[in-house]
Amino acid sequence: MTVKNPPNEDIQALLGLYQSGQLDKALASARRLAAKFPQSPVVHLLQGVVLASQDKLDPAIHSYRKALALNPTYVDALNNLGVALRKGGRLSEAMECYERALGLQPGNADISQNLQTLIREQGVRLFEQGRFAEAAAFYRRDADMQPSALALTNLGLALFHGGAPDEAYAALENALRLEPDRIQTLAHAAVIAKALNKPFAHFLRKILGTPADDFTGTTTQMWAAFTAGDPKLAFSYRPAGINVLSWDELGQFYRSPKLKGWLDALPKLGGTLPHQNTKPLLYAGGDGVYAARFARDLIASALEKCPDADFHIHLMNLGSFNPDEAFAAFPKTRVTWTTEDMGPCNKILYAPRRWIRLAQIQHHVERTIILVDTDSVINGDIPKALPPSFDVVLYDRSEDPWLHQTINGAFLAVTPQGRDFTDFLAAYILYFEDLGIPKWFDDQFNMVCARAWFEANVPDFTIKYCTKNMMDWTGTRRPESLIWHAKGELKEQRK
Repeated sequence: MTVKNPPNEDIQALLGLYQSGQLDKALASARRLAAKFPQSPVVHLLQGVVLASQDKLDPAIHSYRKALALNPTYVDALNNLGVALRKGGRLSEAMECYERALGLQPGNADISQNLQTLIREQGVRLFEQGRFAEAAAFYRRDADMQPSALALTNLGLALFHGGAPDEAYAALENALRLEPDRIQTLAHAAVIAKALNKPFAHFLRKILGTPADDFTGTTTQMWAAFTAGDPKLAFSYRPAGINVLSWDELGQFYRSPKLKGWLDALPKLGGTLPHQNTKPLLYAGGDGVYAARFARDLIASALEKCPDADFHIHLMNLGSFNPDEAFAAFPKTRVTWTTEDMGPCNKILYAPRRWIRLAQIQHHVERTIILVDTDSVINGDIPKALPPSFDVVLYDRSEDPWLHQTINGAFLAVTPQGRDFTDFLAAYILYFEDLGIPKWFDDQFNMVCARAWFEANVPDFTIKYCTKNMMDWTGTRRPESLIWHAKGELKEQRK
């Protein structure tokens, strides 16, 4: 008679090796047992567990499937197979495993939690892809399995973005019945209520009166204060990770007498300054990671898609990259560049440094300058998409409470009359550099400061906002977007 399973002492010895972290020995033991007892589902399961612990997902999945071939109702094998498939990104297959396992053991809390977590992750993934109706279906399953304020809030957001604001509002009301003080739910309820022309001030008051001890909660309170029309209150909050100045302190950057000294102390610019011209100037900045091909692609696209604009790129810490050679094929009347050697620095300095140099360049040329991101490829005639008159144009997503502290720095258009705004940005950044504080902003928070202060204190200064399709970086989802995000693909090509 063939023995199907190994002796219990052999199983315990294998488990002892695994639990003590001796994974190589545990795997060797599991393989010996699997060879000796090929009909044992337990051995194949344990071999899969050891393999998965070593991130050998495909062999682990194979072992789990062997165990299930021998025992199709083996709940532990189904659950572990689901975990491995989920870790490997095979989410639909993982969900099938969890559902089969729960069908066999409906009361298994661990499997139920695994399934619910995966359902929520699927909802998030679909939401990020703009597939709102599908996301709502997963979020509804999440809420049905175990009602929670988070699940109902997610459901409400998916319904709102999917064009069902009344259902969305009802979902958020249900979420607030479960957690009346949940700041993020209150904020989204305020946004949806406003869209439905319902009263929303009571949501803002509740947010402002609820204690918050984390970054998201505190910045949402700042958003509530902005939305309530009280920027002075907004700048009284101190969220971790952002060096927030008071409302009165922000005024020191307007036409700051210290700006010239700060600018003069920066590393000297090399390269070629842009020409005097009435055409708009497209302006981008990047560091030494931007290889020649990427820079050429960006410029070539800019010149082709925006025929009535010139292009300037500001390059920092070039390394071996030689812009004179890389850009030699482009007309010198339309393409210029500046360079600076910043030396070793925190990477967070790179993006705002382009705004500092923008302030310098704007003092050099009297023309509209449009800052675009070097992680994007221009896919349309940007100047033609600008409003007819403005001092500054920003890409602002502040209707989303979680993103209110972000004015996307990948797009900023400034006319000569808007120079004070870019001077303000430069002074704000250089002030913190002068103090020796390396992280002086978070998510372009300096632009939020500048916008709020100018709108409240500088009469007749016109700040406008670009349409969402000008800076929607998900070009595969929004083919009408003028700029599409190409960073990931190009970085892969540069490896």
